[in-house]
Amino acid sequence: MKIIVQEIGSVDRRLREAEQKITILCEITRYVSSLLDVQLVLDAIVQLLWKEFNLDACSIRLLDADGKLRIKSQKGLSRAFTEKATREPTVDCYSGECFLTGRIVIINDSDRIEKPISTTRLVGEDIKSFAVVPIKVENETIGVLATGSKKKNYFHERFNDLIYVISNQIGIAIKISQLYEEIHNLNQGLEEKVRERTAELEERTQQLIAAERLATTCEMSDRVAHELRNSLTVVGGLARRLLEKPFEDDRHTKYLKIIFEEVKTLEEKVSKLIKLGAGE
Repeated sequence: MKIIVQEIGSVDRRLREAEQKITILCEITRYVSSLLDVQLVLDAIVQLLWKEFNLDACSIRLLDADGKLRIKSQKGLSRAFTEKATREPTVDCYSGECFLTGRIVIINDSDRIEKPISTTRLVGEDIKSFAVVPIKVENETIGVLATGSKKKNYFHERFNDLIYVISNQIGIAIKISQLYEEIHNLNQGLEEKVRERTAELEERTQQLIAAERLATTCEMSDRVAHELRNSLTVVGGLARRLLEKPFEDDRHTKYLKIIFEEVKTLEEKVSKLIKLGAGE
């Protein structure tokens, strides 16, 4: 009877763990589909794991371009811990070992830490047990997920499979979010180019309209100038003929000279307008 009860308890425990795994994976999937920003996705995942596993510390560290693992999102860690946690991945620290080997590292008693470099020991966060899991994308390790508790022996072996699946899902979530971000940036770049191109086309269109208006104005001016010149030529010719005949009253001769000179001046101005319109 005792064995049956134990078996029932074991089955019940496994069912709860399976349900928890499904819940977490569904939530992570929902975050990815609703939150396009990578940082928002990371923060939501950390908050979720913190709540589901009743953790005292949780962080996601990713490898930056400078080759260092940096905490991108965390909960329960002090500023001193976060600052000291940034380093290149080496086997001298547990996060580095996890990153380089791609294997889960579980320490259930921090008093027995063997690594020469341990942020937990250096800062004194009172973390008694912790688990570090590699975050992978397409078989490439891009970071680590670190979970911690102030209780000893907090992370049992069954935790391995669960957290490993979750870490893989985190890697996929990060990759998808990064792709969304790349697509968003590309779209913004294309939109900016379209705006620039549209502005250029509008400017050229306005220039063409202005050029057409100028051409029309020049054509009209040229036409009017020719017509004026013809009329002035007639008036000037008549004034010249009248000047060739003597008048008894000198005032008439004086007035005709004025008319003749003014017509001549107008003819010169019209000729300049015609040359200007012809581009001479």
